Amino acid sequence: MKALIIGYGSIGQRHTRILHSLGFQPAVVSSQQAINHASFLSITDAVDSWKPEHIVIASPTSRHHKDLTAIAQTGFSGTCLIEKPLFQFSQPLPTNLRCRIAVGYNLRFLDVIQRLREVLAVETIISATVYNGEYLPEWRPGRDYRTTSSARREMGGGVLRDLSHEIDLIHYFLGAPTSAIAVVSRSGLLDIDTEDSVRSVFRHNNGCVTTMTLSYLDRTRRREILFITASKSIHCDLLTGLLTIDNEIESLPINRDATFERLHTDLLFNQPVVACSATEGAEVVRTIEMLEQSSDQKVWVSR
Repeated sequence: MKALIIGYGSIGQRHTRILHSLGFQPAVVSSQQAINHASFLSITDAVDSWKPEHIVIASPTSRHHKDLTAIAQTGFSGTCLIEKPLFQFSQPLPTNLRCRIAVGYNLRFLDVIQRLREVLAVETIISATVYNGEYLPEWRPGRDYRTTSSARREMGGGVLRDLSHEIDLIHYFLGAPTSAIAVVSRSGLLDIDTEDSVRSVFRHNNGCVTTMTLSYLDRTRRREILFITASKSIHCDLLTGLLTIDNEIESLPINRDATFERLHTDLLFNQPVVACSATEGAEVVRTIEMLEQSSDQKVWVSR
């Protein structure tokens, strides 16, 4: 089988490596030199010449809609994985789209997340606390963080979109929030023109209240979810794979490559079952926009 990866930054390179390990012949759309795979300068030429069955859009977020439109115009009818988030802003899918789509929220495929979903299926959730704090300058060793898409608004960077895995997981467990309030801020501690922290509160249809913090500023990484249910306290550490249910600890080791393998496989062969759909991905983008609107206007915003 042939795959086409659009964009060859760090995430594009990861997808290329993983698809090759799954038995695909990968080709790349990129202007970079010295790529050890077939490469093309345009999506149209790549689809026409390479004839892929599976495509990954791993370009900067600001290009996702344009790249998907170009794919649609070729008549491509295979499967397409779009890296998260789906688009930079809410936009309709191209009307002539023929391919099956999933969005690259691979954390759904962590063993600890699937186990947590099993546990919560029989629980009444009262509240949730979600935290992801990382230090942007240490994300990509050997690269100046100021030149990456994370640091540049015009490329779709900033914590809301970079760390939108957490928003997707909130949707995955609780559904999209009915209303939200947020403080989206840029501290000035980093040399970037995007927001570097977000603090927010969500309300959900079932009465649950969720608090979420996202940050580029944490020198010590921290990534966790805490659920309070009617009968349990449940803590999930997404860095270690430890799930603590009251005083009982389960260890489900983290294998990031495995989550991408499962994501591709789910899209290719399962319709998909677990992977984030285009509709769900659009709901994440809408939540991001709610948080931005709330912060700008200093009010609760409803869906």
